[in-house]
Amino acid sequence: MLSNYLNFQFDVQGKPIKGFCMRIHDDFHETYAVMVDGYHSFCVWIDNTATWRSSKHVAIESGVLDRIIGHLATHTSELSPGV
Repeated sequence: MLSNYLNFQFDVQGKPIKGFCMRIHDDFHETYAVMVDGYHSFCVWIDNTATWRSSKHVAIESGVLDRIIGHLATHTSELSPGV
Protein backbone atom coordinates (compact mmCIF):
# COMPACT_ATOMS: atom_id res chain seq x y z
CA MET A 1 0.00 0.00 0.00
CA LEU A 2 1.41 3.39 -1.00
CA SER A 3 1.34 6.37 1.32
CA ASN A 4 -0.08 9.72 0.28
CA TYR A 5 2.35 11.43 2.64
CA LEU A 6 6.08 12.08 2.54
CA ASN A 7 7.66 13.26 5.77
CA PHE A 8 10.82 15.34 5.70
CA GLN A 9 13.28 16.68 8.24
CA PHE A 10 16.55 18.45 7.47
CA ASP A 11 18.63 21.51 8.36
CA VAL A 12 19.06 24.56 6.12
CA GLN A 13 21.82 26.89 7.27
CA GLY A 14 21.60 25.44 10.77
CA LYS A 15 17.81 25.85 11.00
CA PRO A 16 15.83 22.62 11.51
CA ILE A 17 13.01 22.18 8.99
CA LYS A 18 10.33 19.54 9.58
CA GLY A 19 7.04 18.82 7.82
CA PHE A 20 5.35 16.68 5.22
CA CYS A 21 4.03 16.68 1.66
CA MET A 22 0.72 15.20 0.62
CA ARG A 23 -0.39 14.46 -2.93
CA ILE A 24 -3.65 16.21 -3.75
CA HIS A 25 -6.07 15.61 -6.61
CA ASP A 26 -5.50 17.91 -9.58
CA ASP A 27 -6.72 17.09 -13.09
CA PHE A 28 -4.01 19.21 -14.71
CA HIS A 29 -0.71 18.75 -12.82
CA GLU A 30 1.04 16.49 -10.35
CA THR A 31 0.34 18.58 -7.24
CA TYR A 32 1.40 18.36 -3.59
CA ALA A 33 0.32 20.24 -0.50
CA VAL A 34 3.32 21.07 1.70
CA MET A 35 3.02 21.60 5.45
CA VAL A 36 6.12 22.91 7.23
CA ASP A 37 6.23 23.34 11.00
CA GLY A 38 6.21 27.06 11.81
CA TYR A 39 5.07 28.14 8.33
CA HIS A 40 1.81 28.39 6.42
CA SER A 41 1.05 25.52 4.09
CA PHE A 42 1.47 25.92 0.35
CA CYS A 43 1.35 23.90 -2.87
CA VAL A 44 4.00 22.80 -5.33
CA TRP A 45 3.40 21.11 -8.67
CA ILE A 46 5.08 19.95 -11.85
CA ASP A 47 3.84 21.92 -14.84
CA ASN A 48 3.50 20.78 -18.46
CA THR A 49 7.19 21.54 -19.11
CA ALA A 50 8.28 19.27 -16.20
CA THR A 51 9.29 22.32 -14.14
CA TRP A 52 8.51 22.49 -10.43
CA ARG A 53 6.33 25.49 -9.51
CA SER A 54 5.09 26.79 -6.16
CA SER A 55 2.20 28.87 -4.90
CA LYS A 56 2.53 32.54 -5.79
CA HIS A 57 2.85 33.84 -2.23
CA VAL A 58 4.99 31.19 -0.54
CA ALA A 59 6.32 32.74 2.67
CA ILE A 60 9.37 30.52 3.04
CA GLU A 61 13.06 31.05 2.33
CA SER A 62 14.09 30.00 -1.18
CA GLY A 63 16.76 27.61 0.15
CA VAL A 64 14.14 25.81 2.21
CA LEU A 65 11.76 25.64 -0.75
CA ASP A 66 14.53 24.30 -2.99
CA ARG A 67 15.39 21.63 -0.43
CA ILE A 68 11.73 20.56 -0.08
CA ILE A 69 11.25 20.38 -3.86
CA GLY A 70 14.50 18.42 -4.22
CA HIS A 71 13.41 15.96 -1.55
CA LEU A 72 9.96 15.63 -3.10
CA ALA A 73 11.36 15.20 -6.61
CA THR A 74 13.45 12.23 -5.50
CA HIS A 75 10.50 10.58 -3.75
CA THR A 76 7.49 11.31 -6.00
CA SER A 77 7.19 7.68 -7.10
CA GLU A 78 6.37 6.85 -3.47
CA LEU A 79 3.38 9.21 -3.64
CA SER A 80 2.23 8.62 -7.23
CA PRO A 81 -0.81 6.37 -7.54
CA GLY A 82 -0.47 3.27 -9.64
CA VAL A 83 3.31 3.10 -9.40
